[in-house]
Amino acid sequence: MTKEKKILLIILFNCLIIISEIIFGIISNSFALIADALHNTGDVIAIVITYIALRLSVYKTNFKYTFGFIKAEMMAAFVNTLFLFLTMFYMIYEAINRVFEPEIIEPIYMIVVGLIAVVANGISAYILNNMGVEHHHHEDGTTHHHHHDSSHGDANIRSAYLHMLSDALISVGVVVAGIFIYYFKIYYIDSILTIIFSIYILRHSYPLLKKSFLSLMDINTTSISEEKLEEIIKYDNSIVEYHDLHIYAPSSKHNFISFHIVLDNNTTTLADIQNITKEIKHKLEHQGFNHILIQVDTIDCVKNKTNCII
Repeated sequence: MTKEKKILLIILFNCLIIISEIIFGIISNSFALIADALHNTGDVIAIVITYIALRLSVYKTNFKYTFGFIKAEMMAAFVNTLFLFLTMFYMIYEAINRVFEPEIIEPIYMIVVGLIAVVANGISAYILNNMGVEHHHHEDGTTHHHHHDSSHGDANIRSAYLHMLSDALISVGVVVAGIFIYYFKIYYIDSILTIIFSIYILRHSYPLLKKSFLSLMDINTTSISEEKLEEIIKYDNSIVEYHDLHIYAPSSKHNFISFHIVLDNNTTTLADIQNITKEIKHKLEHQGFNHILIQVDTIDCVKNKTNCII
């Protein structure tokens, strides 16, 4: 079975759990169960984004879509995470109201559905964990397994695995709360658990919301400093300055950079110019840039202003 099919299977599997948790959460009057369902929804969305990234990577660019579907991943991440944020704030608001006015909850549904969710998330985490493992057969016939994080796809799958693992642990919390309610009739524990889950989800979703927003706004999120970049670009004495700098990351695996460099009049041959730009590109590739565009200008184009000009 291919990676795409395995991920699709996990998505469908977890969608059934989400629907069950929402239905039985409403029947049992348990907000913790609904919060767990929404947390599962957020994590399934993360896996859907992984699936989208794997599927869209096979589409080629064309004359109309010159960038292809490169921003689809970040667009989906931003919309879905924003929706999750709004939902969690609503859950916190309702849970606080319930702390002061506790409602009777049917704990049996919480325990049963929570246990099913633990098993489902556990199996999903196991499948994803094995997908992130590469098998190497040695000459002596033994098999060696190791995790490899070098490729983007595997980093995506590793992230999805950690999401599913955290889901399983939260579902354990739902089961424990259900047991407490069943034996001790402490109904407000459901509201407290809902608030804890919601804050946990907000905390862990914020980096993705921020990253996707900055990506859609074409804001420079790379770790390279302005001083380091200047050192790389102006490594040769013939480079007078650089301008029209643009750095952006349209997806989690692309870092784009474009700029103009101004050369003095001593650089006359095309071979000299090519060697200079080749060296700059080589250094920028080591900084994580994988799409580099350099325009070469003559001394007449000196701007002596800010490097970032449209």
